[in-house]
Amino acid sequence: MGARLSSSKGVAISTPDIDSLDFTDEIPGLDISIIDQSLIDILSFVPGKNLIKNCRLVCKDWKNIIDGHGIWKLKCERERKYIPHVSLKTLPSDYYKKIYFYNPYCRNLIQNPCGEEDLEKWTLVRNGGDGFHVENPPCGADPVPPEVGSQSCFATACMPCVKFQIINLLAMGVSEEILQLETTKIQVGEWFCARFDCASEYKLFVALLDENYRESDEDCFPENLQIDHFEHFFSEVQWAGRMWHSTTHTFENVGKARYVFFLHSGKDSQLWAGNYGSKMTGAFVKIIV
Repeated sequence: MGARLSSSKGVAISTPDIDSLDFTDEIPGLDISIIDQSLIDILSFVPGKNLIKNCRLVCKDWKNIIDGHGIWKLKCERERKYIPHVSLKTLPSDYYKKIYFYNPYCRNLIQNPCGEEDLEKWTLVRNGGDGFHVENPPCGADPVPPEVGSQSCFATACMPCVKFQIINLLAMGVSEEILQLETTKIQVGEWFCARFDCASEYKLFVALLDENYRESDEDCFPENLQIDHFEHFFSEVQWAGRMWHSTTHTFENVGKARYVFFLHSGKDSQLWAGNYGSKMTGAFVKIIV
């Protein structure tokens, strides 16, 4: 029922129930799709967080538009987010919205890969000797290769220094439907080196974990949760180091992967005080589509 308002002269004015109106009947030949597309174009310039927190609450039509794919696809294209060049029969829920906010494909999902934020985002397992130390530039070694994009690196000590990150792929905006494509791969790797004057060891271990893994169990996980894994070990003798090396691996058949466990470790082989162990930087995990 409509509401009744009083005019300044005391005459009751009846107003219609807005929800019962069909505005398209008032304007013959109106193409509502044109209005929707115009609104999408306009709203696509609104910051993403404002769209969700504010604009989505304006009315049902705005909510439907903001919950749809069109506006987020337009924002992704305008801001050059990477959209996979694949054909999906049905787009996953929030597909373009996740790409807009997380940009999860073909970029590095490791956080703080070079130590520019000290040890933030990494979980320490062991921090032996003098522990992990961040160097910028590297001490006793060549400069970090320019393709890494930073001269910062982690340096280890006389006893094992071990740390890891676990990447929750779905939480990072990766869609299950993309992971299940035969063409999707997960590429991992890192740069490492020894000092020129001290023998040292370096190890990288990366495992893909399935949906049964729980982040509360990060200290250990049974082998039956591993879909696949990769290991790389390197040792350098004294007076032979200082050059940077890279190790990379590409996982295929990643449809069941939901987490990536990335662990690296190092130490010197001569028990010297200080940070004379192996160095590492530029760790990366990328979803390749």
